[in-house]
Amino acid sequence: MSFLKKKTDKALFSQWITHYHSKLYRHALWMTGNQDSAMEMVQETYYQAWLVMHQLKDKNKALPWLLTILRRLVYREQRCQYRDVETINQLSLLDNQADSPNNDQLLDIYKALDHLSATQRETLLLHALHGFSYQEISEQLNVPIGTVMSRIARARETLRKLQKSEPSKIIQFNDFK
Repeated sequence: MSFLKKKTDKALFSQWITHYHSKLYRHALWMTGNQDSAMEMVQETYYQAWLVMHQLKDKNKALPWLLTILRRLVYREQRCQYRDVETINQLSLLDNQADSPNNDQLLDIYKALDHLSATQRETLLLHALHGFSYQEISEQLNVPIGTVMSRIARARETLRKLQKSEPSKIIQFNDFK
């Protein structure tokens, strides 16, 4: 690899860190439920991405690619760990904007996500948290678009049933951004 190429790669990689770090961290925090684990996962994601950066054909699709690396790391880690309730406090610090859910709403959403399978939770997070289209999610997860639609529909149905079983709690997943 030439010196100029290495310099260009470093600059591009630095841009990725600047632009995507908070999104990756938030995604990892929702997936793992642990602040320290989420930070480690994001750091490991960037390390793994740096090692194979040359394999990314379309540099404009860095976020989906980084999320794929992160997802694989999180799934590997989740085989050995459980999600932690401290996440709510951390997410509330990240989401202290005027239109963000309050702590009670975050807790409801967090508990509701526990009722979803890992694949449903991941697909719903990609759609609701990051705003990816069904097609983009299909490409990221390397599954048919119908599978994406089915996972999201099942996740929403699970959340609707949960809302009906606990009418005192209003779970508005669409408010979660």
